[in-house]
Amino acid sequence: MSRSRDDEQLAQRLAAVGALGFLLITPPFLARFDHVDQVFGIPVLGAYLFLVWAIVIALVAVIGGRSR
Repeated sequence: MSRSRDDEQLAQRLAAVGALGFLLITPPFLARFDHVDQVFGIPVLGAYLFLVWAIVIALVAVIGGRSR
């Protein structure tokens, strides 16, 4: 019975990470970073998208690692 609860909690956490990732790439957030400026030679929007992608991957890895 505890295994089912663990699976349910894992699914909820992964859904929350997916929702966070989706929220961070919606137009209101993207518009804040759509500048001509550059960060380390990379456009700000590109750096933001890469950072969001890396954070989502890291969160999924942390959550998945804890489930084992």
